[in-house]
Amino acid sequence: MAFKDFRDYLDSLERQGMLVRVTKEVSPRFEIAAGIRKVSDTNGPTLLFENVAGHPGWRVAGGLFATPRLMAFALQTEENEDKLMKRYLELGQQLIKPVLVSSGPVKEVIMKGNDVDLTKLPVPTYCEHDAGPFLTAGVEIGRHPITGIQNVSIHRRKILTKDKTGLWLPPMGDLILMLQAAEEQKQNLGIATAIGVHPALTIASALKAPTGVDEMEIAGAIRGEPFEVVKCETIDVQVPADAEIIIEGVIVPGERVTDAPFGEFPGNYISLNNYITSGWDRPFDAYVVKVTAITMRKDAIFHAMLTGMPLTENHCLIRWSTAAGIYRVITRILPSPEDIHEVNATVSGGGHLDVIIGIHKRVEATARNIIHAVLATVGLVVRVVVVDEDIDVYDPVQVEWAIATRVRPDRDIIIIPPVAAQPEAAVNMPTDMYKWGIDATAPLTKEPWLYKKAIPPGVDKVDYI
Repeated sequence: MAFKDFRDYLDSLERQGMLVRVTKEVSPRFEIAAGIRKVSDTNGPTLLFENVAGHPGWRVAGGLFATPRLMAFALQTEENEDKLMKRYLELGQQLIKPVLVSSGPVKEVIMKGNDVDLTKLPVPTYCEHDAGPFLTAGVEIGRHPITGIQNVSIHRRKILTKDKTGLWLPPMGDLILMLQAAEEQKQNLGIATAIGVHPALTIASALKAPTGVDEMEIAGAIRGEPFEVVKCETIDVQVPADAEIIIEGVIVPGERVTDAPFGEFPGNYISLNNYITSGWDRPFDAYVVKVTAITMRKDAIFHAMLTGMPLTENHCLIRWSTAAGIYRVITRILPSPEDIHEVNATVSGGGHLDVIIGIHKRVEATARNIIHAVLATVGLVVRVVVVDEDIDVYDPVQVEWAIATRVRPDRDIIIIPPVAAQPEAAVNMPTDMYKWGIDATAPLTKEPWLYKKAIPPGVDKVDYI
């Protein structure tokens, strides 16, 4: 990957005509988010806001991964579903460990104690009913208190006061396991939020990496060279030396706060908690982080990331990661990887909830086996549709046609009762998540042509229209 750091990536986007500088004054409340929303809606460019109301001197970059075109540029591949999927399947195959250095640009300004003031950062409020301003593009970095291995992930952080934030953690992630380990050791867990990082690190933070793998090592391999990291000022965490901003903090033991509502990845304001637990009217409690230091560049650029109604950059970061993880699950079931035609973690399902899988079916039970395997092992997938290889999994009309013409509901619709897709989910909260699957493959009959698409031969040879 040819980009040096966050700033160099922005410069590269601008040289390619894929970044627009916004000099008009915009408010952090909704107006920055509205601009980013339009990027996704129009397949537009990344935006660099240079005149943020109430925050003189600050710049805010948004929409860095807001479209498949921008994702393809970040990964230096073609804007093509198959090419992006292939690229994601390559990620994680190699690791490059970070290198510890004594200092870096992120140490140009250091604030501790009473000097810490999160309200001075141009943190946006994104959607109409959001509970307040949220950090959404911060890469959260924690260190396991026993193994010493770091983990990198992205989670929302609501600004509570000048030196406190909420921290929403899903029940199926490595960071919450670190927190549990710290509590068992009677230790506080330090966590650093890196804002404005090399795109490789943001992409790696959204991967489904095995527990115990440091995503910064994956990011190093994506980048093609090791990340230089520096020690935090107040916690035992190492962070990118070239980041724009680092927020250091400690998770406050036993303290919780309601951070909802927030425009979530499914496209509404229903918390993930409601998708996987009982009690739809119960607010979700987030952890509380006491901020102990902020370090940054002198002219730091803030990074804003929008989620909400698909498609946004959150979904672009998640979609192919989810699909690649499911592909690996299916390879354990099908006799040959070539029998996996395509995997689509759909845009409408927020890149998580809904998956369409195309296969070459050799055995009648294959589709049902795939449905059970994916729903049992992939945490947030709620529906799986399996279709034959003649169906384009990225074309909703073709998928709906397969469901309409090849499905017998009493036989081919599978309902899975409440289940924790991962063991740690069962530990952290009671699940009440029904899942379902549809076998939309044609039966293996003596006359398979009966289920084929009725299309005249030679359409591809017509050259007169």
